[in-house]
Amino acid sequence: MNRFPAVLPFEARHAQALHLRREAASVLGRLGPRTQLARSYAAAGLAWTLMAAAGPVACGGVVRFWPGVGELWCWAGQEADDWAVAVARAARRRVDELFRVHGFHRAQAHVSADDERAGRFARFLGLELEGRCPGYGPDGAEHHLYGRVV
Repeated sequence: MNRFPAVLPFEARHAQALHLRREAASVLGRLGPRTQLARSYAAAGLAWTLMAAAGPVACGGVVRFWPGVGELWCWAGQEADDWAVAVARAARRRVDELFRVHGFHRAQAHVSADDERAGRFARFLGLELEGRCPGYGPDGAEHHLYGRVV
């Protein structure tokens, strides 16, 4: 039986070990080397890794724009579907913690308009659809802006 995944502080090496889904790898590949991007994300805010015995399942966090406001990010690995409930619950706890413990009053996420699963995930995290962002993605794709204000 698999051991339940643990939430650990994010390290850039976790991102390198993550077996990204093909679509995510394609989009993230347009942003530069994954390790460099991971280091930037980690330096810009709080971040975590959901780690199973076989390795990282998902990484995520928040890039702090200024005190109390940040952009959420999540990189889900191919194994995330095997741990879907654990990933969702861990992410929801971390987002709730941003408001309760870390003094955030707004968190937001840009989600590809054609990724309904990511939209459902954003809504599960307590974010509400706020608008459209045509041409926002690194591939020029439309994204939807989701936000949560407390």
